[in-house]
Amino acid sequence: IKAGAALMASMATEHEGPSKAQDTSTAGSGGVPVHTTTASQYEHLLNEVESSEGQLGAVLRSVYDNENLNVFQEGLESRIKLHEKEIERMCNKNYQGFIESVSELLKVQSEAKKLRSSALEANTIIQDTGRELMKSTEQLLQFRCVQKNIIATIETLGLCTPVLELYCKLKEEMEGKQYYSALKTLEQLEHTFLPPVKGFIFSELLTDEIPKLRADIQKKSWAELTDFLASVRENSVHIGEVAMQQVQRHSSLQLAQDVYKLLNTSGEADPDMCAQDLVDFSPVYRCLHIYSVLGKREHFTEDYRNQRKSQVRLAIKPHGTWKGDIDDYKRYFFGIVGFFVVEDTILHTCQSLTHGKSGKGGDLDEGLVTNKIVHEFWQMALAEMLAVLRTTCTSSKDYHLVLKVKQLVVWFCYTLKGYGFEVEKLFEVLLEIREHYDELLMKGWGDSFWEIFDNDDYTPVQVETDEQYYGMLEVFPFQGNSLATSPYPRCFPFSGMVPLLYQQLKLFVDHSANYAEKLDLSHTDIYECVRKSVNILMSRTLSSCLSRLIQKERMGSAQLVQMWKNMLNLEEACGELEKHIAKVTKNDSEGVETVRLYGVSAFKDARQAVEAQIVIRLTNKISEVLEGADYDWAPKESLKKNSSYLEDCLQFTQATFMTLQPLPSDLVSKICSEAILKLVRALEGILLSDRILRINMNGVHSFEVDLKRCESFIRSNSGFVPSIENTDTHQIMTRLRQLVDLFLASDWTIYITEYTTLPVQARKYNTVQPVQVHTLLTKVRRASKKKKRMNLHVSNPFKKKDERKIVLKSLAELANLETRGDDSSEEESEAGGGRGGGGGPSPVSPSPVASGSASRLSIKTPASSGSPSGRSSRGFSLRTKADRSK
Repeated sequence: IKAGAALMASMATEHEGPSKAQDTSTAGSGGVPVHTTTASQYEHLLNEVESSEGQLGAVLRSVYDNENLNVFQEGLESRIKLHEKEIERMCNKNYQGFIESVSELLKVQSEAKKLRSSALEANTIIQDTGRELMKSTEQLLQFRCVQKNIIATIETLGLCTPVLELYCKLKEEMEGKQYYSALKTLEQLEHTFLPPVKGFIFSELLTDEIPKLRADIQKKSWAELTDFLASVRENSVHIGEVAMQQVQRHSSLQLAQDVYKLLNTSGEADPDMCAQDLVDFSPVYRCLHIYSVLGKREHFTEDYRNQRKSQVRLAIKPHGTWKGDIDDYKRYFFGIVGFFVVEDTILHTCQSLTHGKSGKGGDLDEGLVTNKIVHEFWQMALAEMLAVLRTTCTSSKDYHLVLKVKQLVVWFCYTLKGYGFEVEKLFEVLLEIREHYDELLMKGWGDSFWEIFDNDDYTPVQVETDEQYYGMLEVFPFQGNSLATSPYPRCFPFSGMVPLLYQQLKLFVDHSANYAEKLDLSHTDIYECVRKSVNILMSRTLSSCLSRLIQKERMGSAQLVQMWKNMLNLEEACGELEKHIAKVTKNDSEGVETVRLYGVSAFKDARQAVEAQIVIRLTNKISEVLEGADYDWAPKESLKKNSSYLEDCLQFTQATFMTLQPLPSDLVSKICSEAILKLVRALEGILLSDRILRINMNGVHSFEVDLKRCESFIRSNSGFVPSIENTDTHQIMTRLRQLVDLFLASDWTIYITEYTTLPVQARKYNTVQPVQVHTLLTKVRRASKKKKRMNLHVSNPFKKKDERKIVLKSLAELANLETRGDDSSEEESEAGGGRGGGGGPSPVSPSPVASGSASRLSIKTPASSGSPSGRSSRGFSLRTKADRSK
C-alpha cells in the first residue's frame, strides 16, 4: 500500500498543474465538485488495490484517465493511515509473540554458524571429490567415444555379414542345383542387402558379378529342363502303362485273358500312384519360376512348347525297329499316353501355380501349356495314329494280332478319354479295321474247315456210354429224340465234322463279338455286326469250302450221302447258333425275336450240290463204263446174254442206289430216275451214234438182249423209282423197244403206211421217227453189203432185191433227208474202215436223235384233201420199178 501510495504521489506531482486548472475551470463555471461524482469510483479502485495480488497497471490507468489524482491520493493516504493503525494495533496485540520469536532466532543463529562450518567442510570435500569426478568423467567420455566407434563398427559389420552369408548361401545353392532358390537369394542380395553397403569395394565387386550369376542360373536351369525332357521321353512308356493299368482297374474294363496277360507283363501298378510319383516335375516348375523372375517367361514358354512338339512328333512315329508285333504296339501307345499324361499334369499344376502367383500380385497370367496347345498336340497325334492303324492293321495277316491291337486301342481310348481327349475317330477306325479282321477270321476259319474236312472219316458218330452221349449233346444241339431211348451203342446221323464245324461257328461268333465290344456300339448294333459276319462266313467261306469238298474226287457216293446228312443236321442246328449270337451280344431279351441267318442257305445249297454231284458222279460213271465198251456190232451170231459192259454198269448203279437209302425217298427217286435216264439215253446214243457205221442183224439181236436187261433192271428197282410213266426214260425205252422190234420184225410196210395214214396214237410204232429208222437201216445196209462181198451168209431183212432201196428212199422222203448214192456211201464207209462192226467206242452223250430233235422234224408228204388222215391216199408202196412201170 505504501508503495502504491508513493507511486500515486509521484504521478500526482506530474499532473498537479493540469488538475488545478481543471478544478479552477470547474469552480469558475459554478459546476458541481468532482468529489461527489467520483467518490464511489475511487472507493472501488482502492478496494482493487487492496485486494489485488498481481500488477496494478489497470487501476493506475483508471486513476490516470480520470485525471483526479489528488482526490485519489488523499483517499489513498487516508486508507494507508487506517491500515497503519490496524497494523499497530495488531502489533501491540502480538508483541509478546514477536519477542519470543526473536529469542528463538538468536538461538538459531548459533546453530546456523555450526551449520555453516559444516557446510564449508562439506564443500571442501565435494570440491575434492568433484575434481576426481572430472577426471573420471573425462576418461568416461573417452571410453564412450571408443564404445560408439565399436558400436558403429558392429553395425557396419552387421550390414556386411548378411551380404557375405547370402553370397555363400548363393554359392551353396548353385552347387546344389537349387537354381530357383539361388535366384531368389540373388534377388534378395541385390535389392535388400547390397544397397546399405554400397560404398564398400566388395559390394561393387558383387554388384558386377550379379549379371553373370543370373546368366549362369538361367543356363544351368535350362540344362536341367533339357535333362528332364530327355528323362520324360525315356519314361513315357512306363508312365503310359501305369496310367492305362489304373484306368483298366478303376473302369472295370474287361479284356481278353490272353490280351490282359500280354499287356500286363510289367506287373500291377500301385493304385494310388500318379504321374507325379513317377516323374519329378520340379525342374519344370523351377525353370518356369526362374524365367518368370528373369522376365523371360514368354521365351521359356515358347521354347518348351517347341521342344514338346518335337517330342510328340517322335512319339507318334513308329520307331525304326518296328516289327509289327504286339510289343511294338504297346510301346507305341504307352508312349503316347505317357506324353499326354505328362502334358495334362503340367497343364493343371502350372495353371495352379500361375493362379497362385497371380493371386499374390505376380505377373503370370497363363500356364506353361494351355488347353489349345494340348489340343493341337492331340490332333497331330490323332492324325498320325489313324494313319498308322490303317496301314499296319490292314496289312496284318494275323487276326489274333488285330484283336489284341483293337483291345489295346480301346484301352488307350478309355485312358485318354478320362483325361478329356476326343477319341471318337479312333473308334471309327476300329470299325473300319473290323472288315479286315473279319476277312482274316474267315481265312483262318477256312483253313480250320479244311482241316476238319480232311480229318473226317464221313461215317456216323457212335457213342457207347451216357457220358459220351451227353458230351456230344453239349457240343452240338442234336434235334432228334429217337436216340435217347435206343440201346448202346448209339449212332448219330452225322459224322465227326458236324460238332467240330458247329463249335468253329460258335468260336467265330465269340471272336467277332469280342472285336465289336467296347466300340461305343449298342447291343443291337453289335448283334447286327456279328450276324453280318457270320452270314458272310457261312455264305462265302464255308459255302466255297463245301463246294470244293463236294467236287473232290475222293468223295464217293457214301461220303456224299453222309455229307448230305451232315448239312441237314447243321442246317437244323442254326437256330441254336442264332440264340448263341443273341446271348453273346446281350441281345437275348425276352420278347425280342432273333432274325434268321440267311447264311443257313449255305447248307441248303451244299445239300443241293451234293445231290447234283451224286447224279454227276453216277452218270459220269455210267458214261465212263459205256464209253469204254468195245461192242461188236457185226457178230457172226447173236449173243445169248447181255454184254459185260452193261452188266458192270448196272451193278455199279445198283450199288449206288443202295448207298442212297439213308436219303429221303423222294430225293432217292429223283437221283435214281436221273441215273436210269442217263443209262437209256446212253444206250440210244450208242445205237444211233454217227461213229458206228455198220450194224448187222446179229448186232441188233445182241442190242435187244441188252435192252431186255435194262428193262428188267428198271422193273427190279421199282422201290427206288416207283414209276417211270410219262417220263423221258419211259419215252426213250419205248422208242428203243419199238425201233428194235421194227428191225427184228421187218414191218416196213406197216410202219410207212401207218406213218402216212394214221394218227400218232393209232400207230404200232408211234414213237419211232423216220430219221432214226433211216439212220439204223443205213448202218445195216452197209454191213450187209460188206459181208456180201466177202461171200458171207447174212440174214437179210428185205424179201425182194430192190426193197431196201425203196424203203430207204421212202424214209428219206419222210424224214426230208437227201440220200447219197450207194457208191459214195460205200466209199466213205470203207475209208472210215474199222473192223467188221465198223465202230470203236461210241460216244455216250445223246445224239440229236436221242435227245428228241428227230421228233421235231417236219415230214413233208403230198397233201390230199380227200384223205381222212390229211396225208396222201395212195401212200408209199414197196413195188419194184418194173411193177410200177406196168
